[in-house]
Amino acid sequence: MNSVCIDLQALCRNTEIVQEKIGTSCQLMAVVKADGYGHGMVEVAATLQDVGLSCFGVGTAVEGQCLRQNGIIARIVVLSGGCDLDIDLLMQYRLEPVVADHSQLIRLQRDIQVALPVHVKVDCGMGRLGFSPQEMVQVCADISKSSLVLAGVMSHFPVADEDVELSRKQAELFGQTVKRIRASGCMCTAHMANSAAVLGGMAAHEMVRVGLALYGYTPSNHPQFKGVFLEPVMRVKSTVLQVKPVSAGTGISYGLTQQTRRDSILAVIGIGYADGFPRSLSGCGQVLIGGQRAAIIGRVCMNMIVVDVTDIDAVSCGDEVVVVGRQGDGEISATEVAGWAGTINYEILCALGNLNPRIYV
Repeated sequence: MNSVCIDLQALCRNTEIVQEKIGTSCQLMAVVKADGYGHGMVEVAATLQDVGLSCFGVGTAVEGQCLRQNGIIARIVVLSGGCDLDIDLLMQYRLEPVVADHSQLIRLQRDIQVALPVHVKVDCGMGRLGFSPQEMVQVCADISKSSLVLAGVMSHFPVADEDVELSRKQAELFGQTVKRIRASGCMCTAHMANSAAVLGGMAAHEMVRVGLALYGYTPSNHPQFKGVFLEPVMRVKSTVLQVKPVSAGTGISYGLTQQTRRDSILAVIGIGYADGFPRSLSGCGQVLIGGQRAAIIGRVCMNMIVVDVTDIDAVSCGDEVVVVGRQGDGEISATEVAGWAGTINYEILCALGNLNPRIYV
């Protein structure tokens, strides 16, 4: 059986590292959308609330509802601003929506007649959600004349993990926009920095929104993250289903895309693409068995993979297999898996974490 072990102490230690970087005058919003990047939104938020965090970021109002119904009393910001926000959920569960366009703002002003904190998003180069910088003073002024409360002005970095110089220019544009808003008489909390910006030491304003770093990873291998030591919170394991000797030239798995080059011992492992293990790892990924790396042979199946254990002693049916995490002296990170799969560590964590049973320690 596959399982995902979540180390809540590692989560807290990573949070301490982030808080040390931003200082005591800056507030940390812990991003727990997508079910905590596969780590479990409720358990992550409850753990961080217990150690003093007072603001969480979710993707949808339904996620905010889930947190409220499971004992989260901290502020909850709904980050995916759009026209489909559920007004009833916002009001009932005291959620703070992100406002990203005029149609959404008009709807909120029309349908909400009590004080509701909102965060206005400005597009400083992401090319996704948000008002233009030139619109922001008027938008914030319109909010101040309604029942809505301007709780925050926010933007987002598109390349903080890759292009430091461009990111600094985008941060400067955001800072200038916030300055104009405040000069017009609208006070607000400014927040733009994500994990990459925080770990890279960029200006943080009054609040930062951090997700990936809390879960133990940097967004890329860019040199700016050298010396950042975070602990992966997730460990994913599976099980050996069968061990079998085969002759050289034996075709393996669907399509027989690979053949053994020697007399070999193969192990069939009980994990596949239906469990979040990418099919793109066919013939190129690895797992840990007995603390040693075993290469995947042939195509990844829906619930199984085949690995070569010829050079690993005494592999047996029922043995533990680690897909992500440490085993003995060996370790495979989500970043390494993502590299083999041609994707990013965020996707690996979300897929494996959300499609397998989680155990919390």
